[in-house]
Amino acid sequence: MHADTAAFHQPIGGPETYFIRNGYRSRKEVEYFIDETDDTVTWQPDVYPYAATRAKELGRDVVIDIGCGRAGKLASLAYGYPDWTFIGVDFGDNFVWCRDNHPFGEWIEVDLESAERLPIDASLVRRSIVICSDVVEHLLDPAPVLSLVHGLLVEGGAVAVLSTPARECRSGYSAPGPPRNPSHVREWASDEFQALLTASGFEIRYAGLTRSDDASNGLSTQLLLVGAEETHRGRQ
Repeated sequence: MHADTAAFHQPIGGPETYFIRNGYRSRKEVEYFIDETDDTVTWQPDVYPYAATRAKELGRDVVIDIGCGRAGKLASLAYGYPDWTFIGVDFGDNFVWCRDNHPFGEWIEVDLESAERLPIDASLVRRSIVICSDVVEHLLDPAPVLSLVHGLLVEGGAVAVLSTPARECRSGYSAPGPPRNPSHVREWASDEFQALLTASGFEIRYAGLTRSDDASNGLSTQLLLVGAEETHRGRQ
C-alpha cells in the first residue's frame, strides 16, 4: 500500500492536535504575515466571488472579512457591489494599511488569536455574510478566530465562507510538517479540517476544492460554506 494511502486510513487526531493526524508537526513560532506581493498571481481567486454569489442568494448586503489582510479581493467586491457594506477585520500592519489606503469600508483592529467578540452593530451582523479566507493556517491557535466567526453566525450572520490549504493535495496526508510555506503554522487535510469545524459548532453546508491561484489553476485549496448548528443558535 502506498505510504500516503496508508496515512489516509489512519484516524484523524483529537482536539489537542486540532484534529490533524498524529505525528504531524506544527510550527511553534511564525512571523506576522504581511499581505503584500509584487507578482500578478491572484491567490484563491474564486473564494470572494463565491461568497458574493451566496450573499446575493441570501439577500445579504454586508460582508465581514475576518483576517482581511490588505483587502485587495474585498476591494474588488466593493467595486462590483458599491451599495454593499464592507467590514474588514485584522491587526497590525495589515489593519493600518487598509485604514490608510482604502476609501471604502470599515476597518476593525483586533488580535485574531485573543479577541472574544467583534464590535460590530447587531443590525449589520443580521445583514451579513462572513468570509475567513486562508487565515487559520497562519495562527498558532485557530480556536479564537473560529469562535469569532461562529459568534457572528449565532448573532444572525447568514453563513460563513472559509478557505485553507488542502494538505492532501499539496504535500500528502503523510506529510510530517511543518508546512513548506514559512508563514503557515499547520495545514489540514480536508477531513481533518471538517472535523475541527464540526467540533467548533459549525454545520457544514458545502465542502470542496477551489483553485489555489489563477496561474496554475490547481485545485488545492479547501472551500467551505458553513452555518451555526441550530443547537448552538438555540443557546443564545
